[in-house]
Amino acid sequence: MRRLPTPLIALAVCGVVIALAAVAGAALTKAPSNAPSEQADAFYSAAVRGTVHLTILLPAGYRAGSRRYPVVYFLHGLPASSQTYRNVGFLRDALAGVRRPAILVAPQGARDTDTDPEYLDWGPGRNWETAVAQELPAYIDAHYRTIANRRGRALVGLSAGGYGAVSLAIHHLESFSVIESWSGYFHPTDPSGTSSLDLGSASRNQRADIHSYVGLLRQEFLDRPTFFGFYVGSNDTRFRQENLLLHQELVAAGVPHVFKLYPGAHEERVWRDHARLWLGLALANLVPATAPATANVLLPGFIQIASGTAGGSIWKGRIPDHAAPWDRRRSAVYLPPLFDPSQRYPLAVLLHGFPGSPSGFYDSLQLADVADQLILTGKIAPFIAVMPVAGRVSGPRSDEEWAGPWETYVIGDVLPWAAAHLPLERKQSERMIGGVSSGGYGAVDIALRHPGRFGIVESWAGYFHPFRDGPFTTATQAQLDDHDPSLLVRREAAALRQQQVRFFLSTGFAHGGILRSWTFAFQQELRSLGLRTRVWASSKPDAGAYLRRQLPDALEFAFGA
Repeated sequence: MRRLPTPLIALAVCGVVIALAAVAGAALTKAPSNAPSEQADAFYSAAVRGTVHLTILLPAGYRAGSRRYPVVYFLHGLPASSQTYRNVGFLRDALAGVRRPAILVAPQGARDTDTDPEYLDWGPGRNWETAVAQELPAYIDAHYRTIANRRGRALVGLSAGGYGAVSLAIHHLESFSVIESWSGYFHPTDPSGTSSLDLGSASRNQRADIHSYVGLLRQEFLDRPTFFGFYVGSNDTRFRQENLLLHQELVAAGVPHVFKLYPGAHEERVWRDHARLWLGLALANLVPATAPATANVLLPGFIQIASGTAGGSIWKGRIPDHAAPWDRRRSAVYLPPLFDPSQRYPLAVLLHGFPGSPSGFYDSLQLADVADQLILTGKIAPFIAVMPVAGRVSGPRSDEEWAGPWETYVIGDVLPWAAAHLPLERKQSERMIGGVSSGGYGAVDIALRHPGRFGIVESWAGYFHPFRDGPFTTATQAQLDDHDPSLLVRREAAALRQQQVRFFLSTGFAHGGILRSWTFAFQQELRSLGLRTRVWASSKPDAGAYLRRQLPDALEFAFGA
């Protein structure tokens, strides 16, 4: 917290929030029934080489329920003592009045021997940015029922904490979607709040200056939708002018934001009187508290077998096959973080290779972790993936194909089942089919043989002419031609262009008789027909590791936000 008018100088030494807590406590006679409960916590931070203490406000009913909650990370002012983070009385009262349940986390932001670190990284043992922006959310998500992605996190701060909140959030937009500064400023200053700090180099000074990022924020906020609000007292003689300047810069750059002047100076009355409003704005721009996913209701007989890093989930169960009702093997479904059955989602149908199973997607390629992180950072829209199991139960599976009975299974059983059990978007442009190796061939073949079903077609290390195996072992040339993507794409080119179907192709090096050059040749065929296509190619042989490396690009191509 920057220095205050003379009557409050003594309080400022320990942090102005102490004054806020005292005022709020004096006015409170009895905590409302819906008031959050308060508890202490702490974690070891490698960034500051010591314990970071926390005050946690948990919403009423937290301990008895199973809901997940958005989190407001609240940064106190500086200079401060090692105890300033504990003074959250006015925030507890404000949260009780907001009526949008949330967790509030107030971290320690200073030490008695290091009272003004400005929430910056200074070097080993003093890296406060890393501690607050990275280590803290990881700890909270692991120990509390949070909505563990950027849409469920706000970073808010008071005075120097306002500077910290804006600086940290702008440098970590993958983690926070709401930013608020209460009477803050936008470049690092000394304890008096009147002189800029020199961080030792031009590059470090520029990185710490929020004004230098204004020109980038319009696109950043488009890529990752963000609420940015900052508020200051009309008589705040130190920071009002800089707040007005930033507001003017943002308006000129076309950056969406909320700015307002409030009566008062740099004083506790301003923050106490408006904390409820400002927290309400922050929470209104976060996703609300949510109950656990109801996939067990939507997917009868399915069980959850894995979770992604941000709350996505993998469910395993049987998708009935009317041609083989005796087949009890289990397919898989991926549901995104914050899955809400009242919303509609794009669909990915993912076909495994032969021999293989859906586990190749969720175990080997770590689909849930990769998709969760892309959704968390706003790079892709949440989507649902259905991974059907196929191939003969007995005998060799290495010569199977997604044709014959398995093509019929995808079109006649899997797609109707998904439409009946899952909340899916209905547009062709919101449906993707993709696969690995023989699954890549199957995805292209099925999409081309059933035009109008899929808007995105992806082949990961696939091929584009049928092999004489599985259902093609005794096929005639006419039957082979009818399953040859290189021929089919010419036949369907006009319809594909009209439907704006897109193709993503990836390749490593030769495997199982499948040549890298086939992918580039098919790409040229697609381009010659005026079809949108993209190729991802590994630069060197890597024993199949490229399949995991190409997955983020494949998902961004399909569902890029």
